[in-house]
Amino acid sequence: MNILVLSLIFSPDNVSTAQIWAGIAEDLQRAGHKLRVITTTPHFHRDASMETRQPLRNWMGRLVRRSEYAGIPVYHVLMPNKGIWPPLRILSWINFHILATLLGWFIRFKPDVVIAPSPPLTIGLNAWAIAAIRRARYIYNVQEIYPDIAVNLGVMKNKLLIRFFGWLERLIYRKAVRVTSITKTMCDKIATRTSPEKVRLVPNFVDLSDVVTCPRDNAFAAEHGLGGKFVLTYAGNMGIPQRLDVMVELARRLPSLMVLLVGGGGDAARLKSLADGLPNVTFVDYQPISRMPEIYAASDLFYVGQDASACSDGIPSKIYRILGYRKPLVVMTRGDSDLADFVRESGGGVLLDEDLDAAARTVADLMGDPARLSSYGENGWKHVTRAFDRASVSSRYEEICKEALEGNHA
Repeated sequence: MNILVLSLIFSPDNVSTAQIWAGIAEDLQRAGHKLRVITTTPHFHRDASMETRQPLRNWMGRLVRRSEYAGIPVYHVLMPNKGIWPPLRILSWINFHILATLLGWFIRFKPDVVIAPSPPLTIGLNAWAIAAIRRARYIYNVQEIYPDIAVNLGVMKNKLLIRFFGWLERLIYRKAVRVTSITKTMCDKIATRTSPEKVRLVPNFVDLSDVVTCPRDNAFAAEHGLGGKFVLTYAGNMGIPQRLDVMVELARRLPSLMVLLVGGGGDAARLKSLADGLPNVTFVDYQPISRMPEIYAASDLFYVGQDASACSDGIPSKIYRILGYRKPLVVMTRGDSDLADFVRESGGGVLLDEDLDAAARTVADLMGDPARLSSYGENGWKHVTRAFDRASVSSRYEEICKEALEGNHA
């Protein structure tokens, strides 16, 4: 098969969705299929070491550049770094959608199947347009349900816009030959908006082959004064949906707890203000992927938070990698969410009470019980090894691509 992956982010961008789809593309190529990727230039979490290993060269000037990932040609449409002036960012998104479609039409590669992971929702239109002209089928992968997540978080309030994007969502589902998503709750919701027969559950994966162990007392720990301390860590985007103010409040109640926040985002400034004067809260900017093993090794416990309004519209993919490193979790989410179910099924950690005093008592108990922490880490590692390994997920996508070409189009 000839498979075109159309994704807003892809390696060498240092973000989990980019690395997940890079892994799937590589595995499909190894299985004997021919791959091409259309994406953007690195702009989200840039990593100099990854960009050195996967250098970009000008192709249509700097407007479209090319690289190669595991033998797969990758076309990168120019995208400025995040955080730029909003009108310019909107223009850049429009430019990506136009150029990505033109590339899909005119590059010397005729796809049999187009796979488009979201967000953004609108990438489904690109996939549809490319598939229609090239007489291919397209598969739409839902990592977060839009517009639901934007509405539930209060980002989208205009009723006319909500109706428009709801209509667009249903159109994209209807035109796709298959719609995949990462949790049962998400698949069930999608099935109410399109033919249930075309919906497939395919979780994200953890690649255990690249888990690197290193000493607890490593360079990162020394640089940030983590030696000899019990460290509760969050690494990733710092937004209001991640509920990171909970970590600051835990630090306030537990002076012997070191809270480490690695990354950045729209809520970072507010969090730093909340943590002002707390000596046991440390903020660190985004780190290159090469330093992540040191961060995992220096941490005793990892925090994952999820706003109640977004519990049915996505699940943080970082949890698989945390458990892949045998690290236990503490999670703040709604009790009936997919994330809560995952924690209970995996045995990889505990759910925190909404009452912060009770949550602090839970964390304090864990701080004094290393055997329990070790047990959670081992349970979680066994769970992701069994159910979320990379080979199984990639094989599932190969099966779905074959389904798309066998005439059973739901």
